[in-house]
Amino acid sequence: PLMSEQPQGDAVHPPGYTEQERQRLIEQAVIFRRFTEQFLVEAGIGRGMRVLDVGCGVGDVTLLVAELVGPDGVVVGVDRDARALQLARERAAGQGQVTFAEGDLRELAVDQLFDAAVGRLALLYLGDPVTAIRRVARSVRPGGVVGFQDLDFSVLPSPGWPPAPLFERCTRWLGEVQRRAGMEMQMGLKYRWAFMEAGLPAPQLRMDVALGGGPDFAGYPYIANTVRGALPLMERLGVATAVEVDIDTLADRLRVEAEAGHGTITLPPLAGAWARTPVE
Repeated sequence: PLMSEQPQGDAVHPPGYTEQERQRLIEQAVIFRRFTEQFLVEAGIGRGMRVLDVGCGVGDVTLLVAELVGPDGVVVGVDRDARALQLARERAAGQGQVTFAEGDLRELAVDQLFDAAVGRLALLYLGDPVTAIRRVARSVRPGGVVGFQDLDFSVLPSPGWPPAPLFERCTRWLGEVQRRAGMEMQMGLKYRWAFMEAGLPAPQLRMDVALGGGPDFAGYPYIANTVRGALPLMERLGVATAVEVDIDTLADRLRVEAEAGHGTITLPPLAGAWARTPVE
């Protein structure tokens, strides 16, 4: 199925599947790149490996994995959004070890097992993450790596300092629309349970937080563009109105607010979990 027709039980993706959202994903990937690179290296992704990237979207993690496995490795990205894959293919042009396939990560049929399967921002949209992990793990050889990263919206007691009312309002708007869309808000805290329920060993866990301030922090446009993408759904659900949000000035107002108090704001933590598949 197309991702816009998500399977029963899955979350609605608040920003939808638009050109604007694909560009937002690329901006997001820049913010989270170093966390994902550290995570992949820690999980053992390296030269010459065959790696599956599930829920690959526009290909940011796929391209990062391609750097780690080198020209002798193989990376296959899988996603349900055909238009995202088209952009991913354009971005990976000339990298012979990278290919993409359209499909649902829970319905994979692979000819040859992979050394690792990874996914970023995939599980928090799925109604049943345990089944997803179990099925992805079937694509990995015994002793291979299964690893996921997802945002976790549950663990930061305060989104910034000093208190920033506009930023906190954005956090509330997004939290409300994500909850009502059916997203998993605590995926980081649930990884250990989900991996073990899926028949894998207890995973290694980590959590990284992007935080910053000052005039050039990428977090302001990132938050504003996330709100922009979710705004139609926010309005439909009665969470916020376009007038209230004033989207075209939102990034600048967030910047002014943070700078006024030499403030620091935090983005949602990126949690990660990886484990090795059992060896018979």
